[in-house]
Amino acid sequence: MIYEKIGKRIQRARESAGISQGELAAKMGLTQAALSNYELGKRRPSLSKLEDIANSLGKPLSYFLEEPAAVNDQEDERLEKVVAEMIDLWYDISEEERQYLLDFIRWRRDHSKRDRT
Repeated sequence: MIYEKIGKRIQRARESAGISQGELAAKMGLTQAALSNYELGKRRPSLSKLEDIANSLGKPLSYFLEEPAAVNDQEDERLEKVVAEMIDLWYDISEEERQYLLDFIRWRRDHSKRDRT
């Protein structure tokens, strides 16, 4: 049970960083299947491997080991505020501006991925 929660946090942190499973696995010297099994809770990462994952994703080790409610509540609350503000702003701009923003976000995401490799 605990390893499934740790795995979900690994996945959430990886996706938040805009890194694919393959990219993180290669960076860690793992196979993509091994990382997938960590994320699914089917394999148990050692503490040192979890620390390496945390460092690679720019998260403190505690992010993966704290009680779920503390991490999830803080992150969910922050995310809800950001999403609510984005939705409000979205309706205040034209369709052309919306498309420009989407294009910019996609461009930024793609460049962020390249900068990490």
